[in-house]
Amino acid sequence: MNTMKIELIVIVALAMVACGLQANECQINIHVTDESGIAVSNAQVVAQFANVLPPGEGWGSGCPTEAKGVTDPSGSCILTGASTGDSVAVGIMKDNYYHGNAELIFTNAILSRWMPWNPIVEVVLKQKGVQVPMYARRMKEIKIPVEGKPTGFDLMAGDWVAPYGNGQTSDFLIKFDSKLEPKAPPREFPPYDVTLTFGFSNDGDGIQSILAPPRGTSELRLPRLAPVGGYEPIVVKHIYKGVGHIAHTDYREDKNYFFRVRTKKDAQGNIIDALYGKISGDFRGGIGGVISFTYYLNPELNSRNMEFDPKRNLSTKLKFMEGVSAP
Repeated sequence: MNTMKIELIVIVALAMVACGLQANECQINIHVTDESGIAVSNAQVVAQFANVLPPGEGWGSGCPTEAKGVTDPSGSCILTGASTGDSVAVGIMKDNYYHGNAELIFTNAILSRWMPWNPIVEVVLKQKGVQVPMYARRMKEIKIPVEGKPTGFDLMAGDWVAPYGNGQTSDFLIKFDSKLEPKAPPREFPPYDVTLTFGFSNDGDGIQSILAPPRGTSELRLPRLAPVGGYEPIVVKHIYKGVGHIAHTDYREDKNYFFRVRTKKDAQGNIIDALYGKISGDFRGGIGGVISFTYYLNPELNSRNMEFDPKRNLSTKLKFMEGVSAP
């Protein structure tokens, strides 16, 4: 172990002692490759070791638990530090690559060392391709204008179509239905039974789901290209809670979507024009007739490129919390 690492351990451990906490030494080996499995050298690596605050301490009163390094020609970077918590979060950065990240949970501590000791943590860095301008917007708890009737939503305008908003093209047809439920006993959350239906305006339009962790190993969570086929004309979400029962929801943390809209076909039924996009995360909402979702729409005809350039968002006049920074 070199002198710099020893000094770091001593400094962090002393800080933990000053906070009145037991700090255990930990060491991890971050191994970084690209999507082809080739080692990525000279990538900046930052490890943040978890810090359990002393009882009664507030936010911002933690002790320093950060270590930094650079990957060697083999793509490896060994970081050592001290931590009062049993986990470590790792961030990896390099020019022309999307940021990578990983998390490791230690199993136990032996002789003031977190185990496993020096585990190899594999991280894949995705190289940036062609980033394109898109209409990208986070819709947060927007009110569905009418119940029991499909209502058009214009992705370019980021609004409902007339007469409920300023939209002109019904990219999504969103329908909200709710059943009247009996009154709940005192001090119990009111029951509900809500169905959200997402349809489309054109033959060939559609949607398909794709599973990806909400906090993946790459800043670019979903594939670079939307699929050519496999789109379904409708998706239904159902949430309900009966009196005295546990709530049920179709919502999934790891569910995302690709979609195709504004589709045109020739006389033989072949798609000649379409726009493609993605939804990051699942549709959420329903109770009270509100809905939340984050979408990206590539305005270039027939382009399935899903690498959004956050510096060129075509959605304008975004309200608070509507901005999108992830690619």
